Amino acid sequence: MTDTRTINTLESRDSEITYSVGKIILNIAVVTLFAGTVITLSFIKGKVSAPKNTVYVSIMGLIWFYHTVRAVIKKNEYHPDIAVLIYSLFLIWDITFRILGKGNPVLNPPMENVFEVFLKDSEFIAEGIGHSLMILVTGFSIALISGNILGMIVGWVKRLNNDFTPIAKVLSPIPPMVYTPYLIALMPTFTSASIAVIGIGMFWPIFLGMINRVGSINGRQIDSAKAMNVSTPTMLFKVILPYSIPSIVGNLKIQISTIFMILIMAEMIGATSGLGFFIKKYSDYADYARVLAGIFVVGTVITILNVLLDIAEKKLIKWKPV
Repeated sequence: MTDTRTINTLESRDSEITYSVGKIILNIAVVTLFAGTVITLSFIKGKVSAPKNTVYVSIMGLIWFYHTVRAVIKKNEYHPDIAVLIYSLFLIWDITFRILGKGNPVLNPPMENVFEVFLKDSEFIAEGIGHSLMILVTGFSIALISGNILGMIVGWVKRLNNDFTPIAKVLSPIPPMVYTPYLIALMPTFTSASIAVIGIGMFWPIFLGMINRVGSINGRQIDSAKAMNVSTPTMLFKVILPYSIPSIVGNLKIQISTIFMILIMAEMIGATSGLGFFIKKYSDYADYARVLAGIFVVGTVITILNVLLDIAEKKLIKWKPV
């Protein structure tokens, strides 16, 4: 009986392994088919010229490599849908606008030309990324620290809560772009104005969110801390803050995307550096290959920031509020 069960278990495991390996091979084959089609088409001469495709082919190859590795690591959890979607969009664009010559060649430049911008303007793009991230980190750090600490205090002290919550509810929905022109005129430099826009724009939502978070804490935890006769600073920083950290970190991904959008729009108004300035500058010259390249860079930076926040959340936050 035992031998029969053992044999059945081994056969079941072999079947699962065979299925898993088969699915990995199928997923890799699908991704390879689409990647190969996109790369092959880039060598076909079209009605619109695209002098070089080196960077384009390299990036398509990197996307293929990334999804191939994910297919092997994730096994049955991996699905090639995203890769198929990405390659399909590039296929449609390349066939429609470069090979068949449909559309306006100025507004719809070949993707080969768009990706070549990464090589030609690599120094300019890197400088823009650095400048934008510097403003983002500075402004957001000010809003994050001050908003959460002040929100924690106001949320805990009932009188302050009653005074400031209505104010925060009025100010938090106001789009930061509303006071961007005024701050640009008021502040001595555009950099300081951008930091102020991000700081003010994100402070009120963070502040109000922390007030609400304090009000939602489990009453038993507060009562237990009060029974131990803890001081107010201890209550705030040893009880309330640890309880709030998981949700603070969890909201960072949404806030980072919002803040980056605010920054890019602000840089389009009066900056002399940054990704928003890069996009605005070349849109004024109708150089839409560079405009599209800038849009791709913005999307890539936001994606990388979200991935890093995901990793930080998994590594640093080992508890969840109850």
